[in-house]
Amino acid sequence: MMTNIPDRLNGPASEPIGEIDFLPVLETTLPNGIEVTLIQAGSQDVTKIDWVFPAGAIQAGRPLLSSTVGNLMIEGTTSRSSAQISETLDFYGAYLSTQTYFHNSVVSLVCLTKELPELFPLVEDVIRNASFEQRELEIYINKRRQEYILESEKVKTIAARRFSESIFGADHPYGRQLSLSHFDAITREDVVSFHRDAFTPHGCKIVVAGQPGENIVDLLTRHFGMNDWPKGPYNGNGVDDIAPSVEKFQLVEKEGAVQSAIRIGRPIFNNHHADFIPLQVVNTILGGYFGSRLMTSVREEKGLTYGIGSNIMSYKNCGMWYIASEVMGEMRPAAVGAIFDEMLRLANEPVPDDELEVVRNYMLGELLRNFDGPFSTSDIYRTLQEFNLDFGFYSKMVDEIRTITPARIMELAAKYLQPDDFYVVVAGK
Repeated sequence: MMTNIPDRLNGPASEPIGEIDFLPVLETTLPNGIEVTLIQAGSQDVTKIDWVFPAGAIQAGRPLLSSTVGNLMIEGTTSRSSAQISETLDFYGAYLSTQTYFHNSVVSLVCLTKELPELFPLVEDVIRNASFEQRELEIYINKRRQEYILESEKVKTIAARRFSESIFGADHPYGRQLSLSHFDAITREDVVSFHRDAFTPHGCKIVVAGQPGENIVDLLTRHFGMNDWPKGPYNGNGVDDIAPSVEKFQLVEKEGAVQSAIRIGRPIFNNHHADFIPLQVVNTILGGYFGSRLMTSVREEKGLTYGIGSNIMSYKNCGMWYIASEVMGEMRPAAVGAIFDEMLRLANEPVPDDELEVVRNYMLGELLRNFDGPFSTSDIYRTLQEFNLDFGFYSKMVDEIRTITPARIMELAAKYLQPDDFYVVVAGK
């Protein structure tokens, strides 16, 4: 009998990644004005639904309030206790969670499609009738306070907080930091009032992904689309221009610290700018993946850190490019110098073709992975909605990754990676 012997001398054949086939998106509007996005795909009868409300930290106007409301919503309603909510979710094998961001709060449900009619009354109750019992509020605030105190001892947390203040301004919503005084100031009346005003149909969007069934719009209409749900005062709450610090270097010393946490970065534009997408390639080369130049130089060759990376964040009317690492205190000057050396090398030397090819394949592969399935696709689409973008943004990214040249990378690096434009924040030794 003959058997197929694998060829261990040569790897399997590979092909370059072409276009990404984005899943189809359908849109509709419920009678009360809530916009619904449907991304119907997948082989299993499972559904993920996100209710997105303009109820983030920006709308709250102060730290802690929006996250407190979001987390306590599933801890009891006027007709269900926290235990009853948990028991119902366990019985149906469902998962209900909340997440709070700068500009919105998201309530997410994942369950078998056949259980949607049984679970929608629960989700409706949680969103509309959360009770915010005083005892639950006190337990939550005390827990968060202890977490805050413990987290505040970490040099990486100290550096991250001071860095945000330096980039955006201490009074700007993106730079404003939580303090112990906020825990003492929050009241049940604050929580109830914010929930009443922010979690309404006005400004709400619903994103449905998976195989939700043919009657999903009828179900959504019955529980979330009728006019018996008061719209409330919509608060989009835009943000003012950022006010970066005049100090480009800040050292926050922490007694007893062995390591120093480093944040190096600069304010930049958001994802609507023409250079945002090509800068993603520059960032990946610099510090955006495990084989990046910062990892190779600062970690492997110089042995100054166990880990280092860079990232570009997009916000409503601005962005931030930052590099983060932790090093031994005495190694801090050498690490900062090595980081700036790699930034300047990108501006002064063309990226070799083989390195650029590795980065192209990595970035295209990550894009394919990120769009693998309806659930992850819906998460990306939800973020795009926040910036009034669609999947065309990622079509442009694919084209840019495939066609960008070493000369273009040098041009971008020379423009945006000048050390004098960067802030350096060090916390620790």
